This record gives sequence, C-alpha cells and structure tokens, in this order.
Amino acid sequence: MAAAIHADMEGESNEAAYQQRGAKAVDAMSLLALGMQCRDELIDRLLPGRKLQRELRANWGQPGAGERSFLASWYFDRVRDSPEASHVDDRTWGDLEFPRIFARFDTTLTPIGSQVLFKQLRTYAGTADESARRYALCDRLRSEQALREQIQQQLMALKEETHANIADFVFGPEPAPPKHRWLLALWGLASIAVLAATIVWAWPIWTWLAMLAVNAVIAYRSMWRIFRNTATLKSCVRMLRVGNGLARLRGTGLSPLEQLADQAPQRTQALGALRWMALLQKKALEELGIPMWLTLLFLAEPIAYAFSIGRFAQIRPALASTFELIGELDAAIATASYLQQYPTHCQPTIAARALLRMVDGYHPLIAHPVSNSLELDGQSLLITGSNMAGKTTFIKMVSINLILGRTMGFCLATEATLPLTQVMTSIRSEHSVESGKSHYFAEVEAIRAFITTAEKGGHPVFVIDELFRGTNTCERVALARAVLEHLARHALVLVTTHDVELQPVLKQHYALCHFRENPEIEGFFDYRLRPGASRERNAIRVLARMDFPERIVAAAMDYSTQDQERQKDRDRESAG
Repeated sequence: MAAAIHADMEGESNEAAYQQRGAKAVDAMSLLALGMQCRDELIDRLLPGRKLQRELRANWGQPGAGERSFLASWYFDRVRDSPEASHVDDRTWGDLEFPRIFARFDTTLTPIGSQVLFKQLRTYAGTADESARRYALCDRLRSEQALREQIQQQLMALKEETHANIADFVFGPEPAPPKHRWLLALWGLASIAVLAATIVWAWPIWTWLAMLAVNAVIAYRSMWRIFRNTATLKSCVRMLRVGNGLARLRGTGLSPLEQLADQAPQRTQALGALRWMALLQKKALEELGIPMWLTLLFLAEPIAYAFSIGRFAQIRPALASTFELIGELDAAIATASYLQQYPTHCQPTIAARALLRMVDGYHPLIAHPVSNSLELDGQSLLITGSNMAGKTTFIKMVSINLILGRTMGFCLATEATLPLTQVMTSIRSEHSVESGKSHYFAEVEAIRAFITTAEKGGHPVFVIDELFRGTNTCERVALARAVLEHLARHALVLVTTHDVELQPVLKQHYALCHFRENPEIEGFFDYRLRPGASRERNAIRVLARMDFPERIVAAAMDYSTQDQERQKDRDRESAG
C-alpha cells in the first residue's frame, strides 16, 4: 500500500516537473517571439523604407478596396467638357458596372493617381499609338520591381486624402486673390513694429495685446474664407517637391520621368512663387505649431496666401503638368497590379474599319467566367436565348473589353481587334419616380441618342439589351425591326432579344447567334455563344426540372405547341 502511494506521488511529481518544464519552454518561446517583434519594430523605425517595401509587396496584385471612389471623379469632372477628347458616357459607365471595375483597379497610393486613373478609364485614346503607349508604360512597371518601388516610395509623400483638392484647385475656376492684400501686408508689418517697440522701448504691453486681439479677429475671418485654398496650396508645394524627387530617376526611359526632369525649371519657378507657403509647410515648423503662432502674431499665413495666389495664373501650367505626370505614374502602377490578377490578357490591334474580333474574352467581375469569342467585320450581331442563358453578360463582357482596349490598351482575352470608335449602351432601364420617366420613355431617350450619334458618322458601337421590352409583342417587334435596320446602316450593333421573329427579317444586316438551355446538365446553362438562329424551346423544360407543378408545365407545353402550329400555318399562307 505504501509502495503504491509512493509510486503515485512520484508520478505526480514527475508530471508536475514536466508541466513546469513545458511552461518554461512556452515562456522562453514567448520571450523569443516578443524579442523578434521588438527587433523588427526597431529596424522599421531605423529603416522606414524597409517597412514600406514590405507593405508594397504585400499589396501587389491585390484588388483595390474602393475607398476613394467619391474623390476619384473630381479631375475628370473638371476636364470632361474638353472638345479634344471623347469620353465614356454616364449611362454606359453605369450599365457596365464600371464603378465596381474601377474599385478593383484602384490600388493607387495617392488621390492624384486615383483621379488620373478614373479619367483614363473614362477617356478614349485618340489614336492607337496613345493606348499602346499607356499599356507599354504599365507593362514596363509590371516587370521592373525595383524601379516601380522607387517611384512608389516617392509617391508616398502624397498619400493623404487632402491632396485630392489639388484637382479642383488647378483645373477648376481660378481662385480670386483676396482684396486689399497690400493693406494686409502693411498691418502685418505694423504688428512686427509694435512687438519690437514693446520689447525694445518698453511700450505699454496693452498696445501689443490690443493689436494681438485685432490680429486674431483678422486671422479668424481670413482663414475661415481661405482655409481650403491655403491647405491646397501647401499640397501643391508638396506635389512639386515630389515631382523633383521623381525627376531624379531620369535615365530610365520612362516618358513621365523624362518629362518631369525636363520640366524642372518650371517647377523651380512655381516653388519660388509659393516660397512663403513652402516655408510655412516645413514639417519641423508644423510639428511645433509655429505657423499658427506666426499667423496669430503677424498674419503670416493670410499674407503668404494673398501674394501666392496673386501669381497663381503664372504657375498653373506647371502645376497641371506635374499633377498629370505624377498621376500617370501612379495609375500605371495600379494598372500593372490589376493585370497581375488577370494573367490572360492581350494588347489589342486597333482597326481603321468596323472590325470587332475577340478570342476567349471574359468578364472581369465574374469569379469563374466562361470565355466566348466573336468576329464581326462590317456586320452587326443579333443574339437570342432565354433569360439567365448568358446574353446580357456576354454583351457586357464585349463592351467592357472594348472600352478597356480603347482606354487602357489591353483586353481580357487571348486576342482582340477593335474598331477605333466609341461604345454606347442601353442595358439598364430604370424607372425614375422623381423624373416621372417610365422604363419605356427612358429607353426611347437612349435610342434617340444612338440615332443622333450614328448619323454624325464614325461608325460607333451600340450595345442594346432587349429593345423595347416593356411594349406589347406586335409593336415591339415592329419598332425593334425599324430601329435596328436603321442603326445597322450607320453603326456596329450588338443586341439581345427574346423575339425570335426578328431573326429572319434582320439576317441581311445582322449575324445571328444564340445562347440556349441544356436541361440535362446541372444549372441548365453552359453560357456558350453558338452561331446561327435559335431554334430550341427549352424554357418550359427548365421549369419542369425546377419542380414546377406538372399541371402548369403540361398546359404551357400544350399552348406552345398550338402557337407553333399556328405560326407554321401563317408561314405557309405567306409562302403561298
């Protein structure tokens, strides 16, 4: 008995020893991990570029978070009325879900880059060479990691969202200089004189305090009016300095870097015009709150703003060019990162005629897309098929790739040839309660815009989903036939429809393709575009597979058979 008790006690003692040793080992590992973490944090503090490099590499090839979507359009909104460029219209942008595509695209480091990227996606390249240059820039940055990261390290100085205001400031209406700026300057000098007299000649302190109170009122009222512009001028100073930093990377053969280097004298002149704002923008001074005290004591910031803004017209071209070149670099890196997510892509050939060819094109917003191909040479396309078969997704895919090819210089396909023209869509008809517009009226407006655009020439591409879907069958077919015949004479049209009656009457102008159901496979659809007219009638069979009541399915099949027989009789009468 005693031996057993002794053995138990010895076992418990050994177990306790094991637990103690295990606890010590865990503590040692925890201390080691903590030590390594402290070491890494210390190294990151001593070498901040190392941490930034690690973050840049971790984010490379990842989708954007869409955090700047409300700021991104500011630059485009200011320059969209320029007559030199053709843009993706608002309806097409929304129909094709480009806000979602842009959100995935936008991994720019700066709001300037985000704004330039947004403008690029919405602006058609004027020539094939222009889109090719844009793609070549992003392709070069995709392959040269060291150069890319050098550029990104410079761009980090402009990462704050407040720099988004530069676009509105530089490309919007010119800000008016404050009135009576010379009186403001004289009052500032008087403040210095009173302070000096108080110190040197022992003037009464209340004299200086009274002037200080007046300064506080003037500064408050002035800064309330000009605060945003003052902050933006400081952002302009920082942007010019980043431009100088990037210019030091010249010799790489990248066009934006070479242009930044060539424009160094203009930036030097601009920084000279903003020298007082540049002084107040010094980081060391800002951290100590010195600009605030200088403003309170001597009205430094309102005076600096008044004289800087007076020379704004002279330096505006330098600011605009620096903005565009910095944004172009940031946007190109974001595009290169985006293409890491889509390794299957190509640089399209731009044709001078109405030739549209796409091999294995796919949709960027679908996780596991089915690729499809098409070729249209001077002919439009009529697509039939039931709902959910893939018609709308297909025309969206083609339209998105057309726009990406014409704006960014690449397509999500293995091969592509695109016409040098614009794309307009009518896919999403919305009923606006506020405007009182019905689906039909909104669609009529869109088609009217198509007709007007087509008659101007240029052979545009029109993409239409189920034309006049809200009207009765007889009028819908008649209207669709008349409109589609007219548009096909002036444009390349991609149109989907449920009305198989349009196939024989439009085959002279339109190639016929279709999507169809396959009730024998899971999901019912394979989403493959097939050539020729649609002859299958599987929609009722799909309902049967989805456990619809047998009585309803049988009645539908019976009605369908009767309709087909009546149609055959009408066809025989017409032939006779």
